[in-house]
Formats: sequence, C-alpha cells, structure tokens
Amino acid sequence: MDYSSKILQNFLNLYWVRPETAFWRTLDVLQMKSIKFKKPIIDIGCGDGSFSFTNFGGKVNSAFDVYRSIKNTSGFFKGVDIHNQNLQIKPKIIHKTKMKIDVGLDWKMNLLKKANELKLYEKLIQHDSNNPLPFENEEFETIFSNAFYWINDIESLLKEAKRICTESGKIIIFVPDQKFKDSLIYNQFLKGGYTWAKILDRGIYKNTKHCYTLSKWKTIFSKAGLKIEHHSNYATEKLTKIWSIGMRPYSPFIIEMANTLKLSERTKIKKRVVSEIFPILRSYLDFELNSVGKNNCFHMFVLTKKQ
Repeated sequence: MDYSSKILQNFLNLYWVRPETAFWRTLDVLQMKSIKFKKPIIDIGCGDGSFSFTNFGGKVNSAFDVYRSIKNTSGFFKGVDIHNQNLQIKPKIIHKTKMKIDVGLDWKMNLLKKANELKLYEKLIQHDSNNPLPFENEEFETIFSNAFYWINDIESLLKEAKRICTESGKIIIFVPDQKFKDSLIYNQFLKGGYTWAKILDRGIYKNTKHCYTLSKWKTIFSKAGLKIEHHSNYATEKLTKIWSIGMRPYSPFIIEMANTLKLSERTKIKKRVVSEIFPILRSYLDFELNSVGKNNCFHMFVLTKKQ
C-alpha cells in the first residue's frame, strides 16, 4: 500500500462516520509530505491530536475512533462541538509516532485530555490563542497549525508565531482561499436568510474568519515580517462543495446509534464501511492530487522570518 493510501485508510479508521473529513485531512497531510519538522515543535490548536498523530505515522486499532467518546449529540445543529465531552476512551496504539511533538496547545481541556492518550505530545497546555502565546522568544524550531483562520486577529497571531520561532525555524500553516467560502454549498442560501441553511451550516461560514486570495495572504505575511518558503494550493471547488454537505446532516444520529451497539458489532460494521468507502475515495484522491496548484480553495504555507 502506498503512502497516500495508508494515510487515507488511517484517517478513515478515525473518521468513518464523516468520510469527507477523512479525505480532506488526507489531502492536508499529503501537502506536507516533503516538509521536515525539526524539534522543538509546537502544535497550535492541536485539538484531540488525531491529525498530527496520523501525520507523524501513528495508528490506532480498528475498534477506536473519534466518535466513541461522544455520549450526547443533541447540540449538534446548534453548532456545539460534540467532540468536546469529558469521556475518555483509551486507544490501543498499533504504531507509535515516528517522533514526539514538544508542545500541544488548545483552549478546550476535554480535547487536550484526548490528545494526551495518543502519547504524541511531551506537554499539553490549555490556552486561547486569541491571547499572546505563553512562550519565550525563539523557543521553537517548527510551529505548526491548521487553526489560524479561526482566530479573531490573525495578524497578531502571526507576529506571535514569528516571535517564538527561531531565526532558522519554520511556521507551517493551513489557511483557506476566498474560493473556499464562495464554494460552501450553503453560502448562497445563507445570504438569502434561509433558516434551514443556517442550521445545516452550523456556523462554519461565520466562524471561518480569514479566507483570502493568494495575493492578500502574501501581503498579510509580509506585514507580519514573514516570507513564503513553500506553498501548495489544493482542494478543488468540487471537493469543497462535497465536503460542505457530506455526511454532516446524518452524522449525529449515526454516531448515537453506533455507540449503542456492542463494541464487537460496532467494529464489524465500521470495518465494512471503511472497506467499501476506501476504494471510492482513493480513486478520487488521484484527481485531487493532480489538481494541486490549479486555483483551488485551500493553501498550505511554509513561512520563515524575513532577514
């Protein structure tokens, strides 16, 4: 099995109820295939750690996934993060990560507790990154985040990232293009004031606060004293439209139903889902990989300090 297939399969094992999420996260990881992470490393907005765990080569057993610790999905259509629940299900780690991350940072303690079970982070810190980062100057060689675009003042956070980055260090971030917001399937209906669209969107359009063209991102980075060392533009408009609906409307009900089953029966059904869905997504993955750099909806940047 090639590298792309392994990453997709590992994410499907974690996100089998939301295969569109597994697919998107696979694309994220593949943009970083040639990027070297040098220690010390910080993961800003690490969440439950599942993304970086998979990126660094970790794998859990087939009985574990991110949905097993969800007891209640009742707030889903009001925009509640149903993963932010204080129920810990310990995974059985099949493959350890090839290296550890020095610091994981997130503002949700329940997610940090879940991240701790993956044995990826040396230290986990609860912190809202809308505030100054609690670290010394030039403390990290690699700063990684796929959560910058949720922050209120992204320019301030970029300056903070620059401050804690060594002179030779790198800042690796994922951010959306304006095309991302324009391609969200509910966008046109939200502008029309349709209540059903607001319910199904779950605040994604509103909370994705920074979606800019490549030209504007370059200007923002330059003002923060940063320059682009590497750039990848990926995720087509077609994929964004698929992702924006996906299994989202059905997922809370599937999660609750799955979690009422005996673990052996749940795992059996899940394995079948992964087995059936994998070849479909793997085939489409080739299309998306061949479309990288063609005026797409998301960006991955590797940034360094201006000299």
